[in-house]
Amino acid sequence: MKQYTQDKKYYSIECLRFVFAICIIYFHLLHSFIMPYTDDSAVYKTLAVDARYMKYIVECFFIISGYFLYQSIQRHPDRSFREFFRAKIARLWPVLACSICISMVLGKKSFTTSFLNLFFLQSSGIVSDWSGLNWYVSAFFIAEVFYFVLYKCFHNSAVMKLLILLLVCGGYAVNLFFMSGGFGRKMVYGVLNLGLARGIAGVGWGYMLGMMFEFLKNMYRKLPEKESCSQIAELGISVIEISAALMLAVNFFYSKEAFRNQIIVVVLFTALFICFLTRRGILSLLMDHPFWGILGKYTYSMYVMQETAFVILQHTFWKNTTYIQMHPIIAIMLSIISATILGITAYYFIERPGAIVMKRILF
Repeated sequence: MKQYTQDKKYYSIECLRFVFAICIIYFHLLHSFIMPYTDDSAVYKTLAVDARYMKYIVECFFIISGYFLYQSIQRHPDRSFREFFRAKIARLWPVLACSICISMVLGKKSFTTSFLNLFFLQSSGIVSDWSGLNWYVSAFFIAEVFYFVLYKCFHNSAVMKLLILLLVCGGYAVNLFFMSGGFGRKMVYGVLNLGLARGIAGVGWGYMLGMMFEFLKNMYRKLPEKESCSQIAELGISVIEISAALMLAVNFFYSKEAFRNQIIVVVLFTALFICFLTRRGILSLLMDHPFWGILGKYTYSMYVMQETAFVILQHTFWKNTTYIQMHPIIAIMLSIISATILGITAYYFIERPGAIVMKRILF
């Protein structure tokens, strides 16, 4: 029997996470923060318009999270809900709390809103707030806890698979309907938050991919070894990888040629992600290096702390509006680098030590 995948970390997927985090910072930079300092520069406006669909990279983050949730459950099937819940809080809460408190001190959020968001209630539908950049964390936390509870109730049975498919279809369908082919995070009917629906759909779809890939992997191991077939498979996987990656790049960086229905992001990323899981395509092999494992671990802190980084830049670098207007590319690059450095710093001084302290408290 041949080994379908290696028993090591998916460095290529860590690479994807890091690159996606940089892209999200780039999107938020152009659509929310640096624009008031550009004096309506045509360059910034063009870049912002071209990158307007980059915000849907969040769907990819949800799918990745769902897949690794499935893998985590497979490794620890007997973990209790209390252990899972506490571990998630220890992992996510310290950096989120830091970001929320900074926003509150700087007057970006009210005390009541900030207090509620500390309990992962933003984008939950329980409270109406869905503003800011960290709505994703609450939706992600609630979705992962929900699917863990679903597993404890149904243990990956046929009933669970059917429920997940219904939730995935429902979550994506309600977003596409209310956002005219896109994905949102606003409240509809006063109780349903589209951001949470995205989280439920994306994490659920990633979970389903985990089950499907495990099934296909086991089937593949039973096939006889044939070198010619193996080479054809590797060629086919490489073609799918490159095609999906190029189409996603066009969709994210050049909106004039983007797809009108953004469910294509889910379809293309699913194809790319499965190919990366095989570790047999040219892109996944090129990116499968431990270096990306180092950068990938900073992704969460980079995402959560980007708003804080932008606030700091507003009071420092961006005050030099003449330079911002005259050197757009350099200004954007320096801003992204600053946000990345703050995220890495937060990992070492907040996320990692905070997780240790939280585990000691909770466990």
